[in-house]
Amino acid sequence: MNIITQTPRLLIRELTAEDEELLLIIDEDDRLTQYVKKRTPQESKQVFKDTLKEYKNGSGLGRWGVFNIADNDFIGVCALKPSDYDKSRIELGYRLHLKYWGQGVATELAEALVSYGLNKIGLKEVCAVTHPQNVASQRVLIKAGFAKEGIVFWYGEDVPFFRIER
Repeated sequence: MNIITQTPRLLIRELTAEDEELLLIIDEDDRLTQYVKKRTPQESKQVFKDTLKEYKNGSGLGRWGVFNIADNDFIGVCALKPSDYDKSRIELGYRLHLKYWGQGVATELAEALVSYGLNKIGLKEVCAVTHPQNVASQRVLIKAGFAKEGIVFWYGEDVPFFRIER
């Protein structure tokens, strides 16, 4: 297991083969996928397999699991990887279990990933987009230091675009 980064509350690490069920559960919860493309169980399994393969490329980018340091509870998933819509940009993303909403976990996670990306692996910038109605995630990005820079057409619709740079 490779640890990507951590905060006083959060451990962000590579997923292992034993973690597949954790990702499937989060992908099945309609409350957690209301603002992202819904995946079938087969699609989720393929994303998981691809995620494990991508760790071997050594880029320092990818999808990871987020765990509570205190009790190793699975909090959710996050990503810092080339955008599917603009490969020249590194996109931040996350999904957290409902019980962790409203506790500052998403902001703490976003700040940790930005610090990791900009300071540890030397990115010049990190971007993020949200569903237009996902006001909570837009607030998280602003709190984490991102600037809103207009609208882009990604994920099949016009979405707010956020960016932070070194």
